[in-house]
Amino acid sequence: MPVDHRADDGDVLYIVYRAVGDSGTVAVDSTFLTSFQDRVLEYKQEYTYHVTALNTAGGQSGPSNSVSGQPFNNLAPLAPVTVRAIAHNISILDQLDIVLDWAENGEADLAGYRVYRSTEGGLAPDATLLQREVVVPRFVDEDIEVGTVYYYLITAFDRGGKESAVSTEVHDVALPLPVLLDPVTGGLVPAEPIFIWGSMAEARSFRVVVTSSPTSGEVSAMPLTSDTTAVFVARVEAGSAVELASGQIYYWKVVASTQEGGVENSVSQVESFKIR
Repeated sequence: MPVDHRADDGDVLYIVYRAVGDSGTVAVDSTFLTSFQDRVLEYKQEYTYHVTALNTAGGQSGPSNSVSGQPFNNLAPLAPVTVRAIAHNISILDQLDIVLDWAENGEADLAGYRVYRSTEGGLAPDATLLQREVVVPRFVDEDIEVGTVYYYLITAFDRGGKESAVSTEVHDVALPLPVLLDPVTGGLVPAEPIFIWGSMAEARSFRVVVTSSPTSGEVSAMPLTSDTTAVFVARVEAGSAVELASGQIYYWKVVASTQEGGVENSVSQVESFKIR
């Protein structure tokens, strides 16, 4: 609610006072401008304002005339945008969830967001599908099952109870862990090994990671692939490709993704192999 007042010569600071309904008047802001916008308001509530001025000598004027008003809620929030859903099934971190995030709405009277979920696409914002109300543009859905595709819509709602149109529908699925087929349990392989793993219907891409220990020391630079087989590609260090040493044991795993760019969804168990 905007409040305007005229500037007097010599006045440098304005004190804005507000009364809510029949309550007493209290100072709510001070400003060097000749306008004030009150954003912390409730609908269907009467607000009354007046202003005093402080001059450079510290003298304070009498109160201005009073103005009153009642906020009117005539606009619903805009629909949330840039909604993303990213699933994870990372057993080593005990993480099984779908993380949703979106751009923050800018309405002054925004109260929060509603997250709707279904296991079928084309959902509508129905109370039976309401998963959660949140006050920040992020929600972590931990009530999911591996292999089930979940679809989501987001709406914004304001303090007056108005709800926005729905966001774009998004979906994702927590993939099962990739199953490594070959090489396994320290099997002997040539210096340029070929890796094979099981297919996954919902996976968009895979990436093989080869390391010198079970948990670290990556020696590979494997590109994303939609296949279930890949030939070793060495990491380049100091201008030279890392060579897999004969007689050395190495470790590998597969990262599966449902997202563009290979964002991590599920990660296989680690298997070992030995270079001939």
